[in-house]
Amino acid sequence: MYMDTLLDLPQLRTFFTLAQSGSFTACAHRLHRTQSAVSHAMAKLEDLAGVPLLDRKSRELGLTEEGRRLYLACEQVFATLDAAAEDLKRHQTLARGRLRVGATVEFGSSILMKHMQPFLAANPELEIDFTLSQDLLSPLLRDDLDLIIDCQDHPLPTLKKASLFREIYVVACAPAFRKTHRLRVPADLSRGPVLSLDKAGAWWNRFLMAVPDHEQPQLDRIIAVNHIRAMIHAAVEGMGALLVPRYSVLGELERRDLVALFPAIRPTEDRFSIYQKKVKANHEKQKLLTRYLQSLSPAEFGS
Repeated sequence: MYMDTLLDLPQLRTFFTLAQSGSFTACAHRLHRTQSAVSHAMAKLEDLAGVPLLDRKSRELGLTEEGRRLYLACEQVFATLDAAAEDLKRHQTLARGRLRVGATVEFGSSILMKHMQPFLAANPELEIDFTLSQDLLSPLLRDDLDLIIDCQDHPLPTLKKASLFREIYVVACAPAFRKTHRLRVPADLSRGPVLSLDKAGAWWNRFLMAVPDHEQPQLDRIIAVNHIRAMIHAAVEGMGALLVPRYSVLGELERRDLVALFPAIRPTEDRFSIYQKKVKANHEKQKLLTRYLQSLSPAEFGS
């Protein structure tokens, strides 16, 4: 692939953003430009390159082989330029700019929001925006997020992973519910309703796998609640027993709104980790946040 060595940097930025966003409309919105301006920039870049960069044969926007090679080069170049710009400003402040952080909904609302103010106070020129979602990998890969905190494993060679904490699960219910249904061993869960994220009860598999065969309950009465926080409120009101990450009910357990059941049973655990693109992982603002999160006490997460 031959290219003119004087490729235009703004045109490359437009190309890079277009490849990330997946459409001319989305690219124009992200760059605060018109769609025609994006199309014009791409036409000029392809003219300079001497080869097509966009695959116009398919209905969805894609890249040619040359386009994919240029995209990977742009990813390295712009990550280096962003890091250099950050380094030039380091004499003014340790970290500045904007950081876009993604986290799972319950962890973000229960734990992350409680701990971010000290970090922000120590870094007053750093602006952080938060996205709480169960779908975190896709926005990270298209650079809508700079860093994500997730309990799902993402073994991609382009990502850097930093371990955070083990997500311990607990079975709990309201004290009156335990008394009414005489819950002493796991098999006793058959006597009353249980709360689950899904009607089929697959949510409970991590607990059932840890229960000996002779103590296995029959979960025939399942109340589906598709949000963990709503499930916790339902359990406090006595609607059923629940299975949730321990960090999400620390307050309820301390106040005795809920009581933990079967402490000898250890459901399968997940591990939360921080993920970020390797080309961005050395940015000072991301290193600062990673170190801060790893410094928090595991007790805060119920570990």
